[in-house]
Amino acid sequence: MILQSLYDLYGRLLDDPESGVSKPGYSKAGVSFAFNLSESGELLDVIDVRDASGGKKLRAREMDVPRQVKRAYGIRANFMCDNSGYMIGVTQQKSKELEITTAKHDAMRALHDEVLEGSGDPGAKAVLAFLHGWDPARAQDCPVLAPLWKDISGGGNIVFKLDGASGYIHDRPSVRGRWERYCADKTDGNENVGYCLVTGKVGPIARIHDNLKGVTGAQPSGAALVSFNLAAFTSYGKEQNINAPVGEEVAFGYVTALNYLLRSKDNRMRIADSTTVFWAEGPARLEEEAFAELVNPSQPGTRGSEESSDSEAGPDSSSDIAPNDQAKMQRDPRATRLVHDVLAKVAEGRPAREGLSGVDPDVRFCILGLSPNNARVSVRFWYVSSFGALVDQVAQHYADMSIALPTWETGPFPIWRVIKATAPLGDLKRASPLLAGAITRSMLMGTAYPEGLYTALLARIRADQDVNPVQAAMIKACLVRRDRLSGKTAKEGSHTVSLNEQCTDSAYLLGRLFAWLERVQANAVAKGNPEAKLQSTIRDRYFGSASATPRSVFPVLLRLAQHHIAKADYGEYADKQIEGIIGSLDGFPAYLDLEQQGEFILGYYHQRQAFYEKKPAATGSANVSVKEEQQ
Repeated sequence: MILQSLYDLYGRLLDDPESGVSKPGYSKAGVSFAFNLSESGELLDVIDVRDASGGKKLRAREMDVPRQVKRAYGIRANFMCDNSGYMIGVTQQKSKELEITTAKHDAMRALHDEVLEGSGDPGAKAVLAFLHGWDPARAQDCPVLAPLWKDISGGGNIVFKLDGASGYIHDRPSVRGRWERYCADKTDGNENVGYCLVTGKVGPIARIHDNLKGVTGAQPSGAALVSFNLAAFTSYGKEQNINAPVGEEVAFGYVTALNYLLRSKDNRMRIADSTTVFWAEGPARLEEEAFAELVNPSQPGTRGSEESSDSEAGPDSSSDIAPNDQAKMQRDPRATRLVHDVLAKVAEGRPAREGLSGVDPDVRFCILGLSPNNARVSVRFWYVSSFGALVDQVAQHYADMSIALPTWETGPFPIWRVIKATAPLGDLKRASPLLAGAITRSMLMGTAYPEGLYTALLARIRADQDVNPVQAAMIKACLVRRDRLSGKTAKEGSHTVSLNEQCTDSAYLLGRLFAWLERVQANAVAKGNPEAKLQSTIRDRYFGSASATPRSVFPVLLRLAQHHIAKADYGEYADKQIEGIIGSLDGFPAYLDLEQQGEFILGYYHQRQAFYEKKPAATGSANVSVKEEQQ
């Protein structure tokens, strides 16, 4: 299904002249230099074709070149475009010594002899003359190479140009014709003939598939989606990818389409360590941009900071797991406005589809999540649905997460912030690599959130002795969705966005009680000296045990609270609130299970947020206290 959808996409991209995808027999490659040759094959000069527009660092320029071979080991030359080891028979990687690679240069000459022998094209003749006349042992002494020797021998790809002619030699019609006939002959000579699993047609089967480039964390040379490379995988005498028979044309097409998506900034996003690509099965540019904005909503407070470094390093970067490509994306304002309308409808409790206008809700979407696995990529998730159904599910996800937020925080929260909330010190590299795919599946399919996410949030809150808005929002979403899917609709409604003073759940009340006890302690300490701070508050010492074993903690806290109430400016008001909560409790339970611990955290968070909300003047002293604290 995945390969079939990608191959279909390749067909549509070929019909679109603006897509720039390679035709069969060609592929994209980063090119750094062009050797300018005379018709006699003399190297006249070196043209630096690298792109300097991205800043001080020069980047190889992407070109459509004859299809590059997959080099896992051994010597295999590329036609008309290769590195210095093959082009001039010399390579020198950074601090290593100069290496003469005569065998590689000989392989390149042999390939070009095989493809271009007998050609009358001046460019082809110049290339053959150059390759036959070049001596790798004297390469370092060539004055033409001297100014750029370090960069040329460092490994960048090189192509050929004929002096005085426009374009590159590999683009000349005669050379392309020779190359395409050579590829056709190779395909006809393929002895591995069978049924293609994608098309069902009989034809030559691809023994190996080309690499994908752009999956974060994968090897810089790329990684394969389908790969059998060990004898242990041999089955019924079939070796390598013959075990999963895919026609050569299909293998080329799906890899080309997937590489196109991985290069795209509009159809690719990162969710923690997963690289996710998505596409519509038809012309739906606005829907694609709206989907990207919906899944990975803008975070004005963080844009351009921690999430921006991914695309700076290019799609091959594996140095970090920055989560968001948004900072580098220029999305269509119509898509942003559409998502805003959808979320506004959801916030009003109305169907998300009421916010869809000017788009086709029935267009089918494919979503593919990939993660690196040594020389291969693994499929984290694969999902196909209509655009309208996806909007419904994602909107439901945000509705479940909806919670009262402090003034400095904005929502909705993208997945990478949820994963970050589970990691020690907020370090995404220390979060579970399995969460991104599991949460994304839950969001897109409307299923229960992974248990690992819920327990990871509780563990992080106990370790940090604090609750941040993202953690509280996700815990609420986990509880809401769990109740809904288990049919507890009455309980689902008790998980409110903000403080629910009518809730009689003991765990929720205990969370509220703990927030009040913490508050009176802070007021007592601040009396007479607003700048005073405690070395250790009751939250620092008792939050974990209070949320798990209340009976062992709350009697102690209530005794301490009597001293704080006596000192606090508004101790009488706080005492009445504490008495009200205790009056609703039926004693202190010995322990709280995991679900009750989530309720405790929600009660604590809601009560703390309520302290900072503006209330009607009739609330009297409490309102005065809030204003003082906010100052």
